[in-house]
Amino acid sequence: TLLSALGVGRRQLAGAAVAEAGALAVLATAVAIPASSALHATLTRLAPMSGAGLATPFGVNAAQVLSVAGGALALAAVLVVPSLRTPATALRRRRELLARSGADVLLVALAAVGWWQLRDQPAGSGSPIDAVRVLAPALLLIAGSALALRLVWPALRVVERLARRARGLLVPLAAFEAARRPQAVAAGLLVGLGCAAATYGIGFDATWQRSQQDQADLAVGTDLALALTAPPAVGQGPAVGTATGGEVSPATDRGIAVGQWLGGAGDPPRLVAVDATRADALLRGRLNDGRTWGTVGAALAPPSRVAGIAIPAGAALSLTGNATGSTPLTTTPRLLLQDPTGLRTPCTGPPIPLDGKPHPLPDCASGEGLRLVAVSLPFELATGNVGTGHTLYETSAADSSVAVTVTVAGSDASQGPWTATSAGPIPRQLANPAVTAKGSELRMTTTVSLQGPPDAASLVATAFPAPGPVPVAVSARFAGEVGARPGSRLDLTVGLTPVPVRVADVLPAVPSAPGAAAVLADFDALTRALAVRGDFDAPVDAWWVGHPAAHAPAADASGATTRASETARLTGGPLRAGLPAVLRLLVPAAVLLMLAGIVLHVTFDLRARALEVARLRGLGLTRREIRRVLLAQHIGILLPLLAAGAAVGALATHLVAPLQIRSDTGAAPVPEVLPVWPWAAESTLLAGLLAVCVLAVGMVVTIQARRADAAHLRVAS
Repeated sequence: TLLSALGVGRRQLAGAAVAEAGALAVLATAVAIPASSALHATLTRLAPMSGAGLATPFGVNAAQVLSVAGGALALAAVLVVPSLRTPATALRRRRELLARSGADVLLVALAAVGWWQLRDQPAGSGSPIDAVRVLAPALLLIAGSALALRLVWPALRVVERLARRARGLLVPLAAFEAARRPQAVAAGLLVGLGCAAATYGIGFDATWQRSQQDQADLAVGTDLALALTAPPAVGQGPAVGTATGGEVSPATDRGIAVGQWLGGAGDPPRLVAVDATRADALLRGRLNDGRTWGTVGAALAPPSRVAGIAIPAGAALSLTGNATGSTPLTTTPRLLLQDPTGLRTPCTGPPIPLDGKPHPLPDCASGEGLRLVAVSLPFELATGNVGTGHTLYETSAADSSVAVTVTVAGSDASQGPWTATSAGPIPRQLANPAVTAKGSELRMTTTVSLQGPPDAASLVATAFPAPGPVPVAVSARFAGEVGARPGSRLDLTVGLTPVPVRVADVLPAVPSAPGAAAVLADFDALTRALAVRGDFDAPVDAWWVGHPAAHAPAADASGATTRASETARLTGGPLRAGLPAVLRLLVPAAVLLMLAGIVLHVTFDLRARALEVARLRGLGLTRREIRRVLLAQHIGILLPLLAAGAAVGALATHLVAPLQIRSDTGAAPVPEVLPVWPWAAESTLLAGLLAVCVLAVGMVVTIQARRADAAHLRVAS
């Protein structure tokens, strides 16, 4: 205005403004290019980028130079062009008109559209999603901060009315000035947006970290999983428990057939079985409905444990059998042994003739704490050249009554009742199966029909009653694809053995099978159902360990996978390590931008009000009182702006952050993302922002108030 009054033309003003803006842009570019390179090189040397092998040396490239220079010139143009086109008074009116024109409402509408598109975009799509993911949170933060300004100023006017009742001068004066600063709109938007961006950055980081942890928990299924490449040996369970120092359970994790349904191509239904009585200690993965794995396991586990006959370490086992028929019979006994971890392994003996003589069985008692829980006796009938390789089978002969006794030397009496069943392709070939446990002996009797092929039936004695359909829990995807619901009956084919099951519960996902059509069962109940059908080959694919000790096998050991290693892979991999680094940069950048805006605003405001401050000095106010008034005024503006910014950041965290997170394959994460608002971190941030803002405002007020003396009044007059 002064230059225009002195006769300077618009072209001269334009030239001076362009030259000044250009010089500032060149200086900013010269500082920003090496500074950005140094910042990038420093970030890549910090975790997790350094651990992912992403450390890079200091360097400058063409794209970086163009981006920085273009951004500096664009900002210079934004600042210069309006001041060239419009005088100062008209510019102020236009700003007021813009603040009342509903532009903030338009931003809210655009933010709503961006959120809607972000929510409805399918997972794994192409670049349009990336643009939406970048713009949606930015629009929401800007729109929320702009809309919050409409609420801040009415709140300050309410404070102004309340301040009129105060008896002193300082409080009303500070309240009046805080409520009547229309030029503080731009600074208010900057403060609110900076606070919203900083709080959103912390909330998004906490939400992302929690989601990766949840995905790792569900992907591994337990604390430590030890995959097996061969069937486990007798007594292996206690050895695994000693090596890991945790709660150990054999686990099944394999593909199955459900009736005639084999699943999709390369994606068969999966069966996961583990000790459900210790589900809280073993299973990992979040259930969104408030239940615990203990409540789920209670519905799957059998009502009682299996006792059987204790087998001392190194005990001798023998079998004695008799057959009443004229045709000699032989049996190839299979014993099912259970160790303290619940692992059940078969021990197969040689063919033994039922000749009334005791025959030793293999030395299967190679460990401590073993128990005999089941015996399978397939009967073979032979005449003629038995043992020469030419066996003839009877086609018409009388039935044979068979009695077989298995003796465990040195064992105590059997605990619990035993059950005898006939299993095999033609179970009716055995009649009246029975079993009696007395002391260390297990006596089994039946009547064998000698008509038909051999191995058509087996006598199976178990230390538990014949189970009905096995209770299972199925994933939501499994229930949707087969139409299952609680109470549904299905048939699973485990190996070559059909097992009837009953759906007891529907879960969002099954541990170790996220997003798959999966079935969760109790390992004890599953192996009982298999044993009753004569299948003693327990489907053990891994060992699951809950709460392993520090000396447990590391994640890089052969076949070992831990929750910690999976979490580290998801959060520190080369494709994902950059996100935490970006968030670490976003928060301090937003804070620095906000503080810079506060300092500039307070400095400009105090310079514009130098005459008012001088008049207050002339009215008798001391410098200390003036500093208190100015400090209270600006703090009164900053407090509601910080609160509004925190509210906008929290809203963005709950609405946008879960929609921006994907799994490592680009699909929707399983389990679903839950927004996290870390109260401790956010409270610390807000307290720090408030403290730094008060310090910055106090420093500017102190410096500017020193100049407010009678000299300002004399110059102004």
